[in-house]
Amino acid sequence: MATISVIVPIYNDEEYLHRCVHSILSQTYKELEIILIDDGSTDDSGAICDWYKKQDERIMVIHKENGGLSSARNAGLEIARGDYISFIDSDDWIVDDIYEYCINLIKVTNCDVVDFQCKFTKGESIPFDSNQTYITEVIEGKEILRDYLFRGQTDSSPFTIWRKFYKYELFNKVRFPDGKINEDIATNYELLMHCNKLVRTDKIGYYYFQGSTSLTRNGLKKRDFDLLDACENLRQLSQNEGYPDIKYLVRVKFARSYFSLLAKIALYGIVDDDLNQKDIVRDLTKRLRKSFFLLIGSPMPFNRKIMIAALCINIRCLSVPLHIYKKVLGM
Repeated sequence: MATISVIVPIYNDEEYLHRCVHSILSQTYKELEIILIDDGSTDDSGAICDWYKKQDERIMVIHKENGGLSSARNAGLEIARGDYISFIDSDDWIVDDIYEYCINLIKVTNCDVVDFQCKFTKGESIPFDSNQTYITEVIEGKEILRDYLFRGQTDSSPFTIWRKFYKYELFNKVRFPDGKINEDIATNYELLMHCNKLVRTDKIGYYYFQGSTSLTRNGLKKRDFDLLDACENLRQLSQNEGYPDIKYLVRVKFARSYFSLLAKIALYGIVDDDLNQKDIVRDLTKRLRKSFFLLIGSPMPFNRKIMIAALCINIRCLSVPLHIYKKVLGM
């Protein structure tokens, strides 16, 4: 039977780690190689990893100095020996039959990647139903890249590495950029450049936990500007691409990054003391205004376009109503 290498980067997640690992051990598909990477945790996460290793021979543990998410994933890839690769963040968890489902889908379609859905949650799970049927869509050739970029403007978390199930061979020459966040965007594009067939399914396979402290739910920091680097990497990867819409959608993604950074400031502020909020807001607003018509004509949701229009006027047009909304909800 084919083996799945499950790579779990871990940093100070003792509160949620049991739930994550338990969801892997509970999989209906049992041929797993579970790689837990303790990325320099200062809490009991490392000890929890070692305890699980003693409980199940399928588990391997790497203890390393803190190097960030990309570094931890790369460490897992270096020792992975499975036929397929899956990634899980240590505060999230997966549906009990997602691996069996993906393996069966690959047997039927001979695809290289399965793209399943995720559910944003604060802790609740959906009832497990092994008899439910799902809608699938087969995408082939260059259309995979165009579809990936298009979904990046219309879907929830389409760029994330944990929403996909990969054949291991796609990673033969691909690794994550060390020391960067937003690393999934260009890395996924590079992987999909080598993909002949992808199958998308509406089956939910992954629970993205919104109750923990997340990189995406804090005030702006210097490393958030890695998003611009990721978009530049995406631009470079696609610069010789002649397939319709790909270059256009990369331009949209780049322009949208200005909106994403400004919206983060509007919602959470800036937490790095050495960042000048006035200068950053002025620069990002200038860039966003130059991209206004590109974004308004893009396939992104209408509510995002309204937010972009507000930010182009003044960041307070978005930050004030957002803070009122958060206060009403007690956030």
